[in-house]
Amino acid sequence: MSTYLVLCQDMARDVGIPGTGPSAVDSTTLSEEENAVVRYIAQADQDIQSRWFDWDFLWSEATITVTTATSTLVSGDTGFPSDLGNWKLDSFVYDKTSADYIILEYMRWNEYRDMYKYGTVDEDLPEVYSLKPDSSIDLYPTPSATSSISTEYWATPTVLVADGDISAIPPRFHKIIIARAKMYYAENEDAPEIMAGALAEFEDLLDKLEADQLPRQKNRRFSAAQDLENFVVRTE
Repeated sequence: MSTYLVLCQDMARDVGIPGTGPSAVDSTTLSEEENAVVRYIAQADQDIQSRWFDWDFLWSEATITVTTATSTLVSGDTGFPSDLGNWKLDSFVYDKTSADYIILEYMRWNEYRDMYKYGTVDEDLPEVYSLKPDSSIDLYPTPSATSSISTEYWATPTVLVADGDISAIPPRFHKIIIARAKMYYAENEDAPEIMAGALAEFEDLLDKLEADQLPRQKNRRFSAAQDLENFVVRTE
């Protein structure tokens, strides 16, 4: 597992910057090259995390409090995830811990609005939900009792800021961050040899990361060199 600072130091060494690399990511005494390394590592981490919204490493769960006679759940409500990226639409369950739990049916907003949001709205146990354009949750019927909604979602990418911060990308794949950052460095420094090596490493590790961390990629074919059951990212 590599911290933000360690990733920066490893990259600086890989591209041949003299010394041991940045002493701290926010140090005021860094050289121009070291400052660039710090930026490139953070940028690379964001680039990779943002490549897909449904990485397994961004998956999370939430339990949101439902209040009597309140049909809309919004950001700031108890349990509503502050790091929400995208909801997992087939995961909404009302009163999950009860024997009478209800798996809620999802309906697209325009259809839901036209069917349920005009006229008098009944109060009862919710059976249907929709997502408003602002990602808030609307329930129908309006809840007749205080309870909760359990759901799953994908979080927004984390951001590397402090020395000890650790990327959300699984530790065994942290070398992909350095590989991507070296591509930025090589482009800026007009270093074709560094670019060629970094690009090959990045594409190889990205292929493995996507196969490991994207649900729809689980059944992909691999060459012997890409067999994930036997694959270990070297840490030296």
